[in-house]
Amino acid sequence: MQHRPYILAPVFLSLVGCGYIGDPMPPALNIPVPIEDLRGIQRGARIYLSFTASLEATDKVMLKSLSGLELRVGVNQPGGFDMERWLQSSSQIDVKPGSGEIQVETPSAPWEGKQIIFAARSIGPTGRPARWSNLLVLNIAAGLKPPEDLTLTGTPRGVFLQWKGAGPQWRVWRQAEGEQEPAVIGTAGEPGWLDQTAEIGKSYSYTLQQLIPTGTATVESDLSKTVTIRYADRFPPATPTGFAAISGLKTIELNWDRNTEPDWKSCQVYRAEGDGPLRKLGPPISAASFSDTTAASGKKYRYAISSIDESGNESAPCAPVEIVAP
Repeated sequence: MQHRPYILAPVFLSLVGCGYIGDPMPPALNIPVPIEDLRGIQRGARIYLSFTASLEATDKVMLKSLSGLELRVGVNQPGGFDMERWLQSSSQIDVKPGSGEIQVETPSAPWEGKQIIFAARSIGPTGRPARWSNLLVLNIAAGLKPPEDLTLTGTPRGVFLQWKGAGPQWRVWRQAEGEQEPAVIGTAGEPGWLDQTAEIGKSYSYTLQQLIPTGTATVESDLSKTVTIRYADRFPPATPTGFAAISGLKTIELNWDRNTEPDWKSCQVYRAEGDGPLRKLGPPISAASFSDTTAASGKKYRYAISSIDESGNESAPCAPVEIVAP
């Protein structure tokens, strides 16, 4: 029998031209990846929550959008946590659909004095939900109020803050002139705080928050009223020490210990005749000694000395020393 290979050729070429289609792709699940960063805090009479709702699906496909977000809250019941039992007793918090960073706030009053649990999940475009997020446990405090009657006092060591309010802790916020935002500078364990980092000549604004550690998270009050101070140098140097008066040759020699303050500038000599009042004797001097050549021989005098700083603040005079001029 005669072979006819030319008949097979067109069939062979036709098969090659079709190509390989491959296995059929499975249908997209459209299930979002779970929320993993649910976090929150009680501040005053509100609970502030936030989390990230991703558009990524569990099969690595990027979704165009989410059809919804589900956020639930319920009391942590005794006997150990059970997800199904918690879900049955929980209530839903309204959340606007969206993706990315989601922020929600809700009143704390219904849950005061209770330990509550939050959970969230994303709903895919076809209505299929992700699994539940990490659980957020909060102990809700009652009667949380911001501190009141904040007063600021400039002292030689810094700005001293005092206020009224329940504790046990308070967060101290400060904003210096020229700064864009306030920053936390410390936490106080009593209703008083010394800001030793304040610089003389600058203005500062202070705000406070009451804090209550609850074991699961720190509860914050709303911010107090902001109070501002111009931290000025109104602090006199120390009164001079070691003051002595000695009779000299037609003079009375005065000596004392030099002040050690970095902003010390000068001293003022005071003199009184007999039992009369002390009066300034000449202008301030920068030395630690003085010779009074104007004292009349045989007269009784009393001398005292004060210190003056670069801002013009003057100390109280030292105890007067009495002497009879030679």
